[in-house]
Amino acid sequence: MTKPRTGPSLCIWLITILSISGCASSGSENILIRPEQNDNPAASARPALLLDSRAISRDALWPMLAEYGGTEIIREIVLDHAIAEEMRKSGQTITEEDIEAERVKLMTRLAPDADAEQSAEISRIVLESRGLGPQRLRGLLTRNAGLRKLILENAEPSPESIELAYRVRYGPKREARIISVDSATTAQNVLTEIRKRAQDVGLLAAFSETATKRSIDNSASLGGLLGAMSTEDPGLPVALRQVLKNLEPMKLSSIVALDNGYAIALIERDIEAEPVALDDVYSKLEEDVRDRQQRLLMETRARQLLSEYRPSVLDGSLRWSWERRGDL
Repeated sequence: MTKPRTGPSLCIWLITILSISGCASSGSENILIRPEQNDNPAASARPALLLDSRAISRDALWPMLAEYGGTEIIREIVLDHAIAEEMRKSGQTITEEDIEAERVKLMTRLAPDADAEQSAEISRIVLESRGLGPQRLRGLLTRNAGLRKLILENAEPSPESIELAYRVRYGPKREARIISVDSATTAQNVLTEIRKRAQDVGLLAAFSETATKRSIDNSASLGGLLGAMSTEDPGLPVALRQVLKNLEPMKLSSIVALDNGYAIALIERDIEAEPVALDDVYSKLEEDVRDRQQRLLMETRARQLLSEYRPSVLDGSLRWSWERRGDL
């Protein structure tokens, strides 16, 4: 990761990209909730898989599929149903224009600097890696459109939030490294190890080597390098922001207690603010802040709905998966 966090990453694009099915709009049926209407009863008896001369039925595949992905699919259906109900109560509908707008947002987020051809290929690779085929992708877009409409009136950015975004993006920064561990004892051992190793190879090399070997942060493979960080970035834990603000360059921090572990930080150098005027970037920052606020509100609303609309899982294979991993 590029920033240490105090808890799980809960960005709405993780919730809705990785666990989405369709959200019913006006005049359409949700095939994940309502039984598929099939005018040909024999169709359900058709084999799902042929292996040499042996036909494998859907019924034979179901228990294994349910155990493997049951929790995720249940979450999708629950959230799908909940959003459809909330949209109905508020008298809102989802249009094809809404869905296409979500498609553009998603592709832009997955490949922000790519041209159209590159964006399509990058998006295909990412979505396929998440098991999002055509049906689930449309569900993803529809679900996001519904969530966005449900929170839209509360997502207008304030001038203060735009000014903060300006300072975080264009203001002075500090190039930082971090080592994260899961206990205070380990943190103390790591601190001692760095100081001892620094006598032979220097502080920066000692810190980088130790981070690669001992850190549990995603930055470990880069020697703990987080890059240029603003000390006002609200995405950083408060305790770490304070340390990064006051720490002298090329001095080890003390042990920093975080919600999910302990950290040691090192500032390599200070970076001056960029010569960019707020007025010149205000509109773009306002758009970015609005999008971020919408995603956070969508995430919160999705979690609320998953808590409010709880299913009774009757199928044995699905129930095994749900009880094992079904905590919302």
